[in-house]
Order: sequence, then structure tokens, then C-alpha cells
Amino acid sequence: MSNITKTAMITVCGRPNVGKSSLTNALVGEKIAIVSNKAQTTRNRIYGVVNRGDTQYVLLDTPGLHKPRSRLGDYMVKVVRESLSDVDVRAAAGGAHPPCGRAGEVLCSASGRSSCPACCASTRSTR
Repeated sequence: MSNITKTAMITVCGRPNVGKSSLTNALVGEKIAIVSNKAQTTRNRIYGVVNRGDTQYVLLDTPGLHKPRSRLGDYMVKVVRESLSDVDVRAAAGGAHPPCGRAGEVLCSASGRSSCPACCASTRSTR
């Protein structure tokens, strides 16, 4: 086992049903988050840990970012916004068209460190 000397916390966020949990499962290498065709399956933040070389990555899989219409929706959006603060990297998961959309805008304008790196991850391919 290697000696872990660096850590990084990465929030994976995006619109509902774009593959955030699938991406997290693939990066971790095992199923830690439920995957379903039904939107809003993930209702809480799910943590996954990946060790590569001397670095440990902590992935935060979040609920889909949407316009809330209920108290549960309010809670899930709050979880996403809280997950975007105090992390090292923000990753917006989304389909190929549009690349990030509204989730990307929220990702870049979310509260937290303004110097936090952000990236877009395409979880779907065009056929």
C-alpha cells in the first residue's frame, strides 16, 4: 500500500439524471451509489474514496440540481449547494449537449471559495 501524502475533495454535481452516480461508481470501481432511470434517486450526499498513487480523492456524489417544488426538493438543492462549498474541485456532470447548462452556471457561481477549480464531465456520448 502506498503512502498517501495528498488529498482532494471533489463534488460531482449536475442536473437530475445525467449520470453523476454512474460516474462516481466508475471512478470508485464499485457500486456505492444507486443508479436508476428515475430522476432524483440520490437524495443525500454520498461519499466515495479513490486512492491513486500518493493521492486520495474523496468524491461527493450529490442529488440533481433542479428547481425545487417541495420541502424534499428544497432539502436536496441545499445539499448540493453545501457540497459545493469547502471542496478542492467542483465537477459538473452533464450530457454532451449542452455541455453543462444551468448546473454549470450554479457550479461556477456557488458560494464557497471563488478560486476553487471547476470542470465539466460529459457523462453521455452522442450517437
